[in-house]
Amino acid sequence: MKHTLDSNILIGLIQRYPRDIFPNIWHNIEKLAESNAVCICSAVHDETSQADDDLYDWAKKLPRFVCPPTNEEFQIAKQIGEDHPGWVQGDHNGADPFIIAHAKVEGSIIVTEERRKGPNTQNHNLRIPNVADEYQVKTIDFFAFIRHQGWSF
Repeated sequence: MKHTLDSNILIGLIQRYPRDIFPNIWHNIEKLAESNAVCICSAVHDETSQADDDLYDWAKKLPRFVCPPTNEEFQIAKQIGEDHPGWVQGDHNGADPFIIAHAKVEGSIIVTEERRKGPNTQNHNLRIPNVADEYQVKTIDFFAFIRHQGWSF
């Protein structure tokens, strides 16, 4: 099964799992990227440049890790924007429609730390899992991802 990572996963790696202390997590993600089992969409890659230059460069160097959007993904992201006006506000949630669109087209699971909001949540407060549900895209958190991979440290 393929996985698409949200930017909060990569930023969390930098903040909570520094490479010098947790090298195996980083190495395992690199191996998954090389085997085309995990990726980020280019919009997430762009967001990493705002968080950490080293993270941006690391992601850029990984073969097949950063996936450029396809025409089909652009169409789905556009539809998400039309269905949920106000969800994307400038840089806020800017990559989220593309994460969902990429996972939908690729048939992958989204890995994110975002949690669903309750029913009747206004568009500007929605989270990836809320909108992903509408597109039949599964979401899991980072620890579920680690368990799916069978990793232990």
